[in-house]
Amino acid sequence: MKRPILAVAAAILVLFVIAAFGCTEGEPAVTPVEGEVVASSCVSCHSDKDLLKAVASPEPEEAVSEATTGEG
Repeated sequence: MKRPILAVAAAILVLFVIAAFGCTEGEPAVTPVEGEVVASSCVSCHSDKDLLKAVASPEPEEAVSEATTGEG
């Protein structure tokens, strides 16, 4: 009875550690301006609109054939 409980507890602990430290970075992706506070999380990069506009690449448009459009 003790072995399954220990195995489940160990699995939960491993998952918790992976979830807690999975998104941290060793250094910031963007060099901060002097005096600027940098948060080491994914949210800081993914919510910076100016940075996203600077690194974004346009998606290629898919050609739509007229033969496949219309009522089904």
